[in-house]
Amino acid sequence: MKEKNTREYKEILMSAKIWDFWADRYDRLWVQKHSLGPTREYILEKLEKLEKGRNNLLDLGCGPGELLHEIGKRYPKLKLTGVDYSERMLEVSRKRNIGACHELLDAMHIDRLEGRFDLITCTHSLPYYRDPKAVLHKLSGLMTMNGRLLVGFASGDSVFDKVMLAGVKLTTGKANYPSDDEFRKMVKADFNVLDMKIIKRAFYMPRIAVYTLSIKTDNRERC
Repeated sequence: MKEKNTREYKEILMSAKIWDFWADRYDRLWVQKHSLGPTREYILEKLEKLEKGRNNLLDLGCGPGELLHEIGKRYPKLKLTGVDYSERMLEVSRKRNIGACHELLDAMHIDRLEGRFDLITCTHSLPYYRDPKAVLHKLSGLMTMNGRLLVGFASGDSVFDKVMLAGVKLTTGKANYPSDDEFRKMVKADFNVLDMKIIKRAFYMPRIAVYTLSIKTDNRERC
């Protein structure tokens, strides 16, 4: 068991170093135009309907804080928290989002955060988690009863998507891009899927799926 934990720890460090490398280059990545940017635009539009009556937001896998920055500008009353396991990513985000809280945490340790959140966003980081189902379960425990979780990722829903996403792994490391069916099974025990949006993309890009989730009341009552 100790050997396994040591191996996992080394894998986490190696993965974090990859994202440390990309932190200062993230704004210039070509996927900003066709993937990351459009996803942020949709999240901002969605929050227009969800933000009223909700006070705080957690962005898991916040990276260099691009989404946090845009949320802060459009919804200044929200208290923002960003979490990432890349130290350099958080350094960039702290400079960009001076008023936001930041925590250096691996996604598997997200349950160490104190308090609960009305809104949680998780965009383009889920495929890189070692156990995404476990992370999602822990997120359900961090949400208020009327909270909403927005999860967006490139979805391996077709052969074309899988082929295109295989190339992404060469620059970012190990990843698993779930199909729509796989994701729905992943969240079934903890969440209700309220809606799902496919982000428009260039013909050579894989599909980007963004889900809006609420926690299951009966599941929360057992916690």
